[in-house]
Amino acid sequence: MSGFVVQPTGEQVVSRLATRARSSGGARALIITTPNLIVRDKAEVDVRSFRSGEAGDLEVTARSIRLDNQGKLTAETVLRDGGNIRLQDLDLLQMRRNSRISTTAGTAQAGGNGGNISINAKFIVAVPSENSDITANAYTGQGGRVQINASGIYGTQFREQENLQTSDITASSEFGVDGTVEINTPDIDLNSDLVNLPSVPVDTEVAQGCNSPNYAQSSFIITGRGGLPPNPKDILTPDAIQVDWVTLNPNTDNHKSPSVSTSTNPTPEPIVEATGWVFNAKGEVVFTADASTTPRSSWNKSAECRT
Repeated sequence: MSGFVVQPTGEQVVSRLATRARSSGGARALIITTPNLIVRDKAEVDVRSFRSGEAGDLEVTARSIRLDNQGKLTAETVLRDGGNIRLQDLDLLQMRRNSRISTTAGTAQAGGNGGNISINAKFIVAVPSENSDITANAYTGQGGRVQINASGIYGTQFREQENLQTSDITASSEFGVDGTVEINTPDIDLNSDLVNLPSVPVDTEVAQGCNSPNYAQSSFIITGRGGLPPNPKDILTPDAIQVDWVTLNPNTDNHKSPSVSTSTNPTPEPIVEATGWVFNAKGEVVFTADASTTPRSSWNKSAECRT
């Protein structure tokens, strides 16, 4: 709900969802069930009585309610007891810029006790300096009762009297007995999730292990251009000796392949069956496959005839 209309007479007629009693009868109850309720720019949701009748009851079930720029939820009366407002199942109730939730009685400075306000919400959020109030006040009668169950309330708080400079929760009476304000928030122990850290600081020195024959000896190698300090406690200074990288001679042929010597195995001569024999220089008989003389010519020569 939002906005208002200006009549030709100059009267402002605001957007309104209401049940009202303008005589001795009481106003009816107004029950709203919606995911989100937004009332802003002087719009109103109210169950008000303008005369001697009683105010009705306003019940809203929603996930979130936002009141902004003089948006109001009211169950007020002029002469009689204030009505009752119940806001339930809320994740968030947000109040901004002079918004109001009220069951105040005796708005014409007359009798009547303040009504009751019951709010069940996870969070209630307001701006402290914007004068957004939750009130169950009275004039000559007794103040009403405000009961709030919330996980967190921010920007507004209980006060004995309304203050135009702050966002307030009140159940006061101008000339009568003040009412009661009951705010229930769960006891949250912020220390319950903290972990106790050891008070002894950890020694950052390099630990010296036990000398055990069952383990191989470890080694620590310092590499790099500038090296590392020889002791963990020393600081690496820029005047440390710098070792240049090794460079190759550009005249050297880095891609020369080494010479590979190959050996050729001689082809073996085939074995041929002997077809003859001869005497060698030692007078030994040698079998051969290519005898150039007759075998018997070496020892069975014909005698020379001499004449």
